[in-house]
Order: sequence, then C-alpha cells, then structure tokens
Amino acid sequence: MRLCLIFLIFGTIPSWCLAVPPESVTLDDALRKDLLLAAPMPDYPYQMRHHHVEGNGLFELKFDYDSGHLHEVHVIQSTGSPMLDGYAIGALKLWKAKPHAVHTVMVPLNFRMSRFR
Repeated sequence: MRLCLIFLIFGTIPSWCLAVPPESVTLDDALRKDLLLAAPMPDYPYQMRHHHVEGNGLFELKFDYDSGHLHEVHVIQSTGSPMLDGYAIGALKLWKAKPHAVHTVMVPLNFRMSRFR
C-alpha cells in the first residue's frame, strides 16, 4: 500500500518540476533560441576543388556551461573524408555559446562542390 501511495504522489508531480537542462540541442534549436555567440559555418574548402570530394557529417560540440567556451568537438558521423572532417573541426573550433545557455550542440554539415569559375 505504501508503495502505491508513493507512486501516486511522485506520479502526480508536474514534469516541469523535474526538468533538467537538455544535454544536447540541435543546431536549428540553438540558432532559433539564440544560444550561440559565434557559429561560422564552414564552406567547401577551395583548395580541395580538384579532389571532387563531397560528404555529410555530424559533429557534436561540447561547451563549458559556465563560460560558453568550446570544450570538445566529436565526430559522430564522418563525412567520409579525413580532409573534410579536419576542415570541419578546424572551423567548428571557432564557435562559442552564450554562458549558461547550452551544454552540447549537434551540428550536421553537408560539403558539396559548387562550380568554380
């Protein structure tokens, strides 16, 4: 009986009372909620135009919650090219979040060649 009573008490607590900051947000959510101070998106690297390499990747950016400084970049899904992954990581290292705004942002990147003249 006590177990049922405890379940009923805790089962009726509103979910907002137990809410914790989300561990990760999507890039779209971070941009829509204005959580980022700096987020330069990498373009297709000009120096790779002769290699004809393309790919999609997913990168996880971990920020220091108190300062907003980028702490880590993880490749969740590689673009399929170590050169593109390295270029993406180099560009993503310039990102900064607002202090006390976000822990982790998931960033999808799509590298496609455009025609150079």
